[in-house]
Amino acid sequence: MKIDRAETLRYLGFRGQELSEADERNLARAEEICLSAISPKSVVKKYGFDCKTMSVEGTNVVFRGNAVRRHLVGCDAVYLVAATLGLNFDRTAARLMREEPAVGVMADAAAVSAIESYLDDLTAEIAEREQGRITRRFSCGYADFPLEQQTDFVRLLDMNKRLGVYLGADFLMTPQKTVTAVIGVRVEAESGL
Repeated sequence: MKIDRAETLRYLGFRGQELSEADERNLARAEEICLSAISPKSVVKKYGFDCKTMSVEGTNVVFRGNAVRRHLVGCDAVYLVAATLGLNFDRTAARLMREEPAVGVMADAAAVSAIESYLDDLTAEIAEREQGRITRRFSCGYADFPLEQQTDFVRLLDMNKRLGVYLGADFLMTPQKTVTAVIGVRVEAESGL
């Protein structure tokens, strides 16, 4: 896991502009604070999958949405993945937003880069295990894959107990830097994945 400076700047809305010395200092400090405040954890679980009915085998979960259906065409198994940077980062970010808003915003963007990097590492491990037969990650809230299906991830991955992650009435998770995703396993490897 790493914080990719270019990705952090992209999340901040920079489009190739020069950073001032103050911005450079603040960004370096934000990255340092972010790395010291996070405690990445994850849960990954593989299930059989029926792509015709969109059913996760051995559960009562049926994925809804045309986009996830297209994404999982040809898959006979899925990995459900959950990753979090932990509650300490949320507390740190809230304090920074009150005391040093510029650094707080930069630390938040650095945390997005960090969680994506962490998920990239998990995805690479799964790809190696599955000999490259996997899809990209696909998360609830993408296109028409309902955000409400977060409840299925929280339950099946026992995220409350294993990660300390809780789902709000709006289907958003706490800690905030938490991501769930499904990764399909195709019957045969496809090029370009």
